[in-house]
Amino acid sequence: MPSLPHQEPDRLSQIQTNWAEVFRANDDQSSGFSNAQHEMLLRYAGAVYRYLLSAVRDPNIADELAQEFALKVVRGDFRNADPQRGRFRDFVKRSLFNLVTDFHRKRQKQSISLGTEVETLAWQPTEPFSRTFDENWRIEILNRTWKALDEADVASKSCYSAVLKQRAQNPDLDSNALAERVSTELGCERNAAWVRQTLHRARSRFCQLLRIEVGKTLGSHNDDEIDEELASLRLLKYSR
Repeated sequence: MPSLPHQEPDRLSQIQTNWAEVFRANDDQSSGFSNAQHEMLLRYAGAVYRYLLSAVRDPNIADELAQEFALKVVRGDFRNADPQRGRFRDFVKRSLFNLVTDFHRKRQKQSISLGTEVETLAWQPTEPFSRTFDENWRIEILNRTWKALDEADVASKSCYSAVLKQRAQNPDLDSNALAERVSTELGCERNAAWVRQTLHRARSRFCQLLRIEVGKTLGSHNDDEIDEELASLRLLKYSR
């Protein structure tokens, strides 16, 4: 069962707005980024911000670095890390690693020049960095998939998201007890058989939307590539 969507950081909406303004103001393709890739960065601003916050442990600094990241993108500072090569996730990961490394290096130099001690992180290209970033990317993919399921429900007047979320919140309930919860939420009577059938369809729809979302991050519809990315992010079990 996929985990429930994580709450978005309070500052994320403003960060996305700021990034959109930066990208619109510099829409000349000189950075090596396409409009579609700018859009993908906006979609995954949550993953970027969560990672930066975990790396610097200060919301204000994370805000500043997030804005600096957007400016570096449009200036073409990351041109050598070509987003056209390899997975988009790996490009963003490398770029953020360089950004945070530079931040800690500058902070260390300032500490030495001022003769003061500033808490710094030993910033090395270690596995924990990769795991932290990938976990934030994983969270964002799941959030995006839940959002897509919500939107699909509105469009089709279905209730797959509500039923699937109830199951995720109550994994130990039997079908009868779950039907009572679902009936209360929907405001209409639903029995256990209906819940089981709807839950099966909801899982299937979630799997489809998850694969679509991962395909967008890869810029690919190739099933093998999507499976590889899902496995890398420990999401493959939710896609079948």
